[in-house]
Amino acid sequence: MSHNQAHLSPPSYDGGRKITERLLKVTGCSSFNQLAEYFGIPKSTIATWHQREMTPFEIATRTHLSLGVSLSWLLLGEGEMYERGKPSNSTDNVELPYFKLKNGELFDKGKMFFDPQFLEGMPESEHLMLVEYEGQKLFVDTSKNKAISGQYLINIDGDVSLNSMQKLPGNMVAIEFSQSTVQLNEGDVVVVGKVQ
Repeated sequence: MSHNQAHLSPPSYDGGRKITERLLKVTGCSSFNQLAEYFGIPKSTIATWHQREMTPFEIATRTHLSLGVSLSWLLLGEGEMYERGKPSNSTDNVELPYFKLKNGELFDKGKMFFDPQFLEGMPESEHLMLVEYEGQKLFVDTSKNKAISGQYLINIDGDVSLNSMQKLPGNMVAIEFSQSTVQLNEGDVVVVGKVQ
């Protein structure tokens, strides 16, 4: 390199809460705990970013590649959130709400984007949600909120679970729990949707 050639100096990257607040905004997460769940990282990692004013470059790159977010906006606070004013995925891909089912609760993990061809044969996207459970990602059709036969996402007394169900005579339903089957009045079970 010539002595007269200019050096490429690094920008003054933001760090800590400035970055995580922007990540909350772009992912739709409402808390740092949700943000940790969304990216699959320990909550303590985010706390370390805050304490040391660190810049999470890998997470920033992942967010840029998957959601089309401007790195200048995310890392420097400059320009628009999206370089073209909207997510690069928004016109081509289908956006589905994404949740994680754990300990009887659904945790909002933001959105997932899919190629329309991947969803061919599926119900309308406005009735679809993606649920992560025990390492699997399942599509749930929320328009099917009456149990007939199959696997359903259900809510019983505030606890959410995935169970096989079968409608029975007399407004009853049979629900599989582990190795046993329980019969309940269908009015005691809220069917969120059917697994596709």
